Amino acid sequence: MGGRAKEKPKKLARSVALAGRPRRLPFLRRQETDDGRTRVTVRLRRAGWTRWLGGSEQIERIFVLDALGREVYDACDGKSSVKRIVRAFAERHDISIAEAEISVTTFLRTMMNKGLVAIVIDQDQT
Repeated sequence: MGGRAKEKPKKLARSVALAGRPRRLPFLRRQETDDGRTRVTVRLRRAGWTRWLGGSEQIERIFVLDALGREVYDACDGKSSVKRIVRAFAERHDISIAEAEISVTTFLRTMMNKGLVAIVIDQDQT
C-alpha cells in the first residue's frame, strides 16, 4: 500500500526540553475521587483508519491520575518550565534532581502521548 511514512519528531536538546513550559490541554471533566485520585476526561480525534471504517470522528477517554500524577499535571500551567517542575518535585519528595527529572519527564511524555498536555517551546530556544 502506498501510505505515507510517519515523520519522526525532531529530537530536542535536553536544555531546550527542560526550558519548555508544559500546559494542560482542554478537558471535558475533572473529578476528584474518594481515594485521592483524579479522573480527567478528554475528547480525542480518532485515528484516520477508524473514521474511514465508519467510526465516529471523536472519542472520549478517561485517564486516572494518582496523587503524584495529579501533582505534575497541576504544575502544567504553561508558565512553569519543565526544569522548575522537576526541581519542585525533587524538593517535595526529598529525591535527587536526576531521579525527579527521569520521573517527571517520563510522565510528561506519557501525558503528551495521551493528549493531556502540550509543551510550549520558545522559538528562540530551537
